[in-house]
Amino acid sequence: MLRSFEQLRDTARADLLISADEEHAAVAGSGAYAMPWHWHDCLMFILPSQGTVELKHEDRREGAWLSQDRFAVVPPNRAHETRAAIGAHRHVALYVTGAILRRLDREAGSLSEFHRRTRTTTLVRRSATVRALQALSLRNGRGAYGNSGVKHSLTSALLIQCIAEVMAGEAMSGATQREHGMALVEDLKEYLTQHADEQIPLDALADRFGISRRHITRLFREGTGFSVGEFQLRIRLQTARELLGGTDLPVGEIAFRVGFESGAALAHAMRRSDGRSPSDIRRLLAQSSKI
Repeated sequence: MLRSFEQLRDTARADLLISADEEHAAVAGSGAYAMPWHWHDCLMFILPSQGTVELKHEDRREGAWLSQDRFAVVPPNRAHETRAAIGAHRHVALYVTGAILRRLDREAGSLSEFHRRTRTTTLVRRSATVRALQALSLRNGRGAYGNSGVKHSLTSALLIQCIAEVMAGEAMSGATQREHGMALVEDLKEYLTQHADEQIPLDALADRFGISRRHITRLFREGTGFSVGEFQLRIRLQTARELLGGTDLPVGEIAFRVGFESGAALAHAMRRSDGRSPSDIRRLLAQSSKI
C-alpha cells in the first residue's frame, strides 16, 4: 500500500500532527500503534520517545527493535511495517520530501554522504541533541512551545540534526530483546525520578507501562540492582541531601517536598542510609562547601 506525503500530512489526526508544510511533516504516535506493510513516496525518520518500536523492512523481515538510543531512516518506496512493542510507547515520525533535501543540498552543503548511507533502511545512534529537540517538539500547552511557529522551527531543527547524525553518526543494529528490556527500565527510572515524592503502587506502574507487576519487578532489579521501592528511596534521599546543602529550608519542609510524611521519617531514613541526621548532613555539606 502506497501512502503519499500528502496523505500522511493531510490525514494525520490534529492531536498527533506536530507541524507540517509543503516539504516535511512531523507526526506523533503512541498507544497501540501498528502499521502493516506499506511504503511512502517520501523519506521517513522514526524516533522512539518512550518504549520501543519494531521495524520490519525489505532488508530485514525478521524485525529490528528501535529503542530510545537509536532511530531509523526508511528511504522512499521501501516497503516496511512498524508496531509498538509491549508496554507504553511514544514516537515521532518525520516525513521528508525530495524537495527539502534538494534545497538543503544547495543551501547547507552536499548531502551526498546522507544519500549514500540511506540507500537502504538505516539505524543510527541518537545523540542527546536529537533527543532534546524531539522532547521539545512534543511539548503541549499554551506556552511558547505550543506555538505553531515554534513547533515548525523545532521540527525543522530536528530534521537537520537527524540528517547530520546520519552523515557523521554511528550506524547501529536493531536492539536485542535485552536492550529492549533495558530501554523500558530507563523509562521506569525517569518516571520514578520525576514522581519520587509520590507513592506509586506497582499496579499503577503496570497500568502506565502496559506490563505486569512481576515483569516490572524482575526487569527493574535486573537493570538497576534495586527494587522499585529501593530506587525511589535513593532518589528521595539524594534530593533531600541537595536541598539540605543548597537551601535553608526546615527539615520538615524538605521531608514533605521529597515524599516523606514528616521530618522524623526523613531523619530515620537518613540515619539508616548515612548514619547521620539531616542536621549533621547539612552541617557537613556546609563545611565542605567552604573548603
